[in-house]
Amino acid sequence: MLRRIFKIFLIFFLSSILTFFLIELFNFKENILSFKKYNNKKSSNIVILTGAANRIKDGLKIIDGFEKLKIINYKILVSGTGKGFSKNSLIKQISPDFNPVLIECCIYLDSVSKNTFTNAIETSKWAKRNGVKEFILITSNYHMPRAILEFKNVMPDYKIYTFPITPRKHNIENWMRSPETFSLVFKEFCKYVISNLRIKISNIQITY
Repeated sequence: MLRRIFKIFLIFFLSSILTFFLIELFNFKENILSFKKYNNKKSSNIVILTGAANRIKDGLKIIDGFEKLKIINYKILVSGTGKGFSKNSLIKQISPDFNPVLIECCIYLDSVSKNTFTNAIETSKWAKRNGVKEFILITSNYHMPRAILEFKNVMPDYKIYTFPITPRKHNIENWMRSPETFSLVFKEFCKYVISNLRIKISNIQITY
């Protein structure tokens, strides 16, 4: 009798956990789609997170709007480039009409960052060195929830505007129709949960 009750309780417990997990997964998908592209280009500070196709190329397109506004105090950080990536490498990824002067004067490359957490750390250092108080954060839309989570934790007093890039191969809105897209969202959700737990644990203050 006790064994049967235990089995029923275990099934109920596991079912509850699975239901909660699926609800949170769906909420995460909606969170991805909730971020809007910041189109008010009064801020000329940009942080581009590497790690997926077209982030750098699409990110630098925003500068076209800056030139129309005649903004000249550009501060652009490309974070997580990795060793061996240089400004010459950057030139190969930009359009022919892009002003090459901007690469020399205004673009900074961060080759130290290895993940989203270190992206936030290195961006904080760059912002302090350059007197940056606000910036536009550019990354893939599925990565934006975790990026904002990490950046807000490291830089709580900064204004961070989002500019999510829609991946060409993944339609997040119809994620259930593609195993690859579902897998992408699922993996990113798991990373988000781990990052959230790590932040909450690290912020626990023990009082005596």
